[in-house]
Amino acid sequence: MKSTITIGRSSHCDIIIPHASISREHARISLNGGRYIYENIGRNGSVLGGRVIYNEKIIVAPGAEILLAGKIPLPWSQVYAMLPMHGVQPYDNETRYDPVQSQVIVQVPPVQQYKEDNIGIGYGILAFLIPIAGWIMYFVWKDSTPHRASQANTLAWIGFILNLICFWASM
Repeated sequence: MKSTITIGRSSHCDIIIPHASISREHARISLNGGRYIYENIGRNGSVLGGRVIYNEKIIVAPGAEILLAGKIPLPWSQVYAMLPMHGVQPYDNETRYDPVQSQVIVQVPPVQQYKEDNIGIGYGILAFLIPIAGWIMYFVWKDSTPHRASQANTLAWIGFILNLICFWASM
């Protein structure tokens, strides 16, 4: 039984993660004294508890959320299978075991890409409220301060026109 495993894109790694953001040899995990020691050895870093790690060894709790290259969760099921700790049972995930090479291959689910094609709801609300606020100020100030009322009216019309442009652009 090994005491250290490697994780990466390379076929020489114990756990293979075929994803472009993962380094060929991205990380090493060893079991020492009943504790998992995580070492990031790739250039793309890892994220542990919101902290980016490069070229560091850190003692981690089993199942700790570690994001390889800040994107791919560490496949703890494979770590447990290859470096079993007393009392820890491996569980199945999207994996495939290659008996010829004695390697576990992780099937990485596609990462959902968020698109910002549409104008956000906040911009829509703002574009709606600016003209209304401008016209309200116009009617409040038109008798007492005509110059201010004129500025508020201009603001209202600019907001209205921008609202129309945003509406047409989002179609």
